[in-house]
Amino acid sequence: MKNPNNFQRTFFDMVRDRVNDHEILVDVITDLLHCSRDSAYRRIRGTTDLSLNDTVVIARHFGIPLNHLIGQSANSVVFQKESFIRSLDDFRKHLQNTVLHLRSIQNHKGHQLIYQAKDLPLYYQFRFPKMSAFKMFVWLKSFYGVDRLEGFHYELDMIPADLLELGKEIWQEYAKINSVEIWNDTTILSLLSQLEYYYESGLLNSKEEAIAICEEYQDLMKLIYQQALRGKKAHPRNLNEFSTADYKMYYHEILIMDNHILAELDHNKRTYFMPYAELNYLNTNDPLLTENLAEYLGAQIEKSSLISNISEKERNKFFIRIKNRIDQLKSKIESTNPFM
Repeated sequence: MKNPNNFQRTFFDMVRDRVNDHEILVDVITDLLHCSRDSAYRRIRGTTDLSLNDTVVIARHFGIPLNHLIGQSANSVVFQKESFIRSLDDFRKHLQNTVLHLRSIQNHKGHQLIYQAKDLPLYYQFRFPKMSAFKMFVWLKSFYGVDRLEGFHYELDMIPADLLELGKEIWQEYAKINSVEIWNDTTILSLLSQLEYYYESGLLNSKEEAIAICEEYQDLMKLIYQQALRGKKAHPRNLNEFSTADYKMYYHEILIMDNHILAELDHNKRTYFMPYAELNYLNTNDPLLTENLAEYLGAQIEKSSLISNISEKERNKFFIRIKNRIDQLKSKIESTNPFM
C-alpha cells in the first residue's frame, strides 16, 4: 500500500460514521484493542500504523467491508462461510454454530430477524422430536450422503441424541428472537413432498411412523397459528405460554420465494445469511448489500398481507389450506402401505 496513512484515515472516517451517539471513539478503540488511550489516539490520528489484526478487529466490530479499502470494486462483497457439510461432524458443527448465531442476534436490544420463507423456516423443524429426527434423516441421507452411522445403515430412530438436543436448542433460541416471516402457499410443500417420497419409497420404518410425523406437523401449524393470533413467539419450553419476543407473519400471494434471512441489529447494522446447498450458508455484514436486501424485503412486506394480530379471515383461510394439505397426505398414507 503506497500510503498507509491515507488508508488509515479513510478507515477511521468509516469508523466514525458507525460510532453510536453515546460512545466516544477513543474509548471504543481502547476497549477493542486492549491498549492505552494514548495508543488509541495515535492510531486514530495515523501517527501509529494499524496492524492487520487490529484493522480486522475494528472492522468486524463496526461491520466495515474491508474489500472497499483494498482496492476492490464497491460491487464486490466479502462473505464468510463455515465448513461445507460433508459428514456427521460437519453437520454437528453446523448446528452448534447456528445456536451461537441466534444467541448473538439476541444480544442486540433492538434486533429483528426477517425470514422470507421459501420452505418452512428451519428453526421450527426442531420443535417436535419426530419431525426433527425426520428432517435430520433427510438432510444427512439425501443431501449430504451420510448413509451409515457407526458402520450401519441408519434409520430414523438412530439419529444421535446430541443432534436432537442441539436442534431443540436452536428452536429455543429462535423462540426468543423478534421475528418477521413472509410465507406463501408453497412454504409448506417441501416438507410434505419429502415425507411423501420417503414413505412411498419405504425409507421409513412403518406407516405409523409416517402418520406420527404428519400429526406433529399439524401440531406445529397449530403452534404457528397461535403465534400469528397473539403476535408473540411461543414459549421456548412451555407450549401453553408465550415468550416476550414479537412475531409478525405476512402472507404473499404471488411471490416466487427464496430463503432469505436478514438479521437487523442495533444502529443500522445488519447480517445477511444466504443459504446454499440446502443447509450451508454464507453470511455478510456488507452495509450496501444488507441495505439493498432490507429494501427488497421491505417492498415484499408492503405487497403482503399481515395475518398476525389482525386479518382474522385471511389468517384462518391460510391455515385451513395448510391443514387440508396435511390431512390429504395423512389420508393417502393411511390408505396405502408400501411395507407390505
